[in-house]
Amino acid sequence: MIERRERSRGPVDPGVLEAVSTLVIEVRRVVEGLQGGGHASLHQGASVEFAEHKKYCPGDDIRHIDWRALARTDRYFIKAHEREVTLRCLLMLDCSSSMAYQGSRATRSKLDYARVLLGAMAHVLVRQGDAVGLLPFASSPLPHLPPDRKPEYLPALMNRLASLRPAQDGGTGFVEAIHRAADHAGRRAMIVMATDLWDADRDVEVALASLASRGHDVTLFHVLSPDEIDFPFDTTATFEGMEGDGGVQVDPALVREDYRRAVIDMDLRWRRVTGEAQMDLVSATTDKPPEAVLANFASRRHRTTRRL
Repeated sequence: MIERRERSRGPVDPGVLEAVSTLVIEVRRVVEGLQGGGHASLHQGASVEFAEHKKYCPGDDIRHIDWRALARTDRYFIKAHEREVTLRCLLMLDCSSSMAYQGSRATRSKLDYARVLLGAMAHVLVRQGDAVGLLPFASSPLPHLPPDRKPEYLPALMNRLASLRPAQDGGTGFVEAIHRAADHAGRRAMIVMATDLWDADRDVEVALASLASRGHDVTLFHVLSPDEIDFPFDTTATFEGMEGDGGVQVDPALVREDYRRAVIDMDLRWRRVTGEAQMDLVSATTDKPPEAVLANFASRRHRTTRRL
């Protein structure tokens, strides 16, 4: 039965179709959970500073009428504020080989978890009238989807998310991907990257800080399996790097504390980097419900003012 399905006619691999349907169901569940928590907007804290004028239309809030413009032109204009201007959001998904890792306590790989997070964000943002694009990346450039706000665009984005697979050649290509994001994002945008941050060096820090310095609103979802955080293994085994680092035989008891300290140091380092550059860093451990991670993110946005 399975083999017959795999040989069925049509341009789309049935495995991709199944992945898309599963992804849509998961995304819908996450979005419903997010809204149930009262956090439908993911950027409610956006600045309300003046951005541009638009013509007054019946039903517009008269409190926003620009009375000086009326005196000059004898025409009614509304002050459009930053949140009233369509937001452009570029979702960046790390598809490097290390994102294939799942671990013993998570129900999905880091890549699967990240695509649910970003898919849910895309649904919420498009429903808010914002334009969303997708830029997957690995060691080699991957095709991207430019930002679009039409609801009928979402199936194409879901299909692209579901079709992505972890790279096989190692490496991540962070810096090149960030430069591509700068080219595609436009003047100012919300840029959200889901990544495990493995092998993200000083050049990556500088590239991300440069994005933020240009006025982009940058958020990093730091996606890790719980096993990558506390190293729970208890028998000697060969541990292989997932990005071409080779393997080494290790007694976990001898390296556990040093490993845990290295992970803590990495977290502290990125919290410092993102704090100094006014970026957001969100912990996204794959044993946590995605809707809880997004609700926490949205709650933080409610409490802060972001200037796009």
